[in-house]
Amino acid sequence: MIYKIRIILDAEEDIFRDLEVEADTSLEEFHNGITQAFGFLGNEMASFYTCDENWKQDEEIALFDMSETGSDVRLMNETFLEDVMTEDSPKMIYVYDFLNM
Repeated sequence: MIYKIRIILDAEEDIFRDLEVEADTSLEEFHNGITQAFGFLGNEMASFYTCDENWKQDEEIALFDMSETGSDVRLMNETFLEDVMTEDSPKMIYVYDFLNM
């Protein structure tokens, strides 16, 4: 299955990209596609968050596990689009470059 996903940049003016992505794509691969589509360098920290219909953040899916103890954080390279995006939950929040949001 192929997902057609619209990514909207949270800025003064709406900037968006539409990407077509296979359902079995890892979130790390999806992250790389987003950075390329927007022309980001791709060298900043990033996370996806599951969310509800009102965009309230829920579970974090991180690019790297930055905890000292190796916590239970889900990682992008181990999580696939089909695992987190469903008809019942078709939205995610993507945060890139936490220091310059």
